[in-house]
Amino acid sequence: MEDENAAYEKQSPARAPVKEINLKEWALVIKRRIWIILLPTLLFAVLGGLYSSQPEVPLYSSSARIMIPATTPEQLSTIKVFIREPVVLERVIQETGIPRSPGGLRGQISVDSVDNSIITLISVVDTDPAVAPQLANAVVRVFADEVSKRMGFTGISFLTEAAESPNPAPINPPSDRALKVGLFAGLVIGLGLAFLLDSLDDTLRSEKDIERILGIDTLGQVSKFQRKNLSGNSRRKNEYIRGEAIGS
Repeated sequence: MEDENAAYEKQSPARAPVKEINLKEWALVIKRRIWIILLPTLLFAVLGGLYSSQPEVPLYSSSARIMIPATTPEQLSTIKVFIREPVVLERVIQETGIPRSPGGLRGQISVDSVDNSIITLISVVDTDPAVAPQLANAVVRVFADEVSKRMGFTGISFLTEAAESPNPAPINPPSDRALKVGLFAGLVIGLGLAFLLDSLDDTLRSEKDIERILGIDTLGQVSKFQRKNLSGNSRRKNEYIRGEAIGS
């Protein structure tokens, strides 16, 4: 039985050696397929640059601070949700006369707690730097009145009213972020394509490839002949043969 196992082990085919990739091979792949890497990189960089060059509508933000003396975290959360309810927003639109829809105004308002305290920051974003503080103060005023009438909760007080800035700055200044993202994405895609095509390429490029695939050592190599040398040698050989034929 042991002899049969030993014979089976001797007859089993040898496994192909695993291809090892080192930094030198990676550099050769990049050098050999540099255009495959550069083309997607340039393409995505141009697309990102075109996207970044498109003008954006400037947006301005204004905030008001209020204090909500809630007794429990659940009560505080419920009152904060009430700020962006349609009953409050519809009244804000009616009193200010600013042409907005309740859904559109809801998307312009954000409510955040300051360091998890009862102090709440109500921010409004608008394309007009003068309209944003008007909306923020109107939201706080209407909210305090409605929550008192409908929930019986009182004690909400203004800490800081929203005010128009003398030098308003948009919160979305022009950025080259899309250009950088496109450049990075194109580079990654180009490198991926280059290494994918190289892994699918079965061309033997050196004696090391032959040794790796066949598992044997090479004894020598044939030098590359230039085409002009081959044509010259063939011409001289033909002249020699014709000379022999004429002299005979």
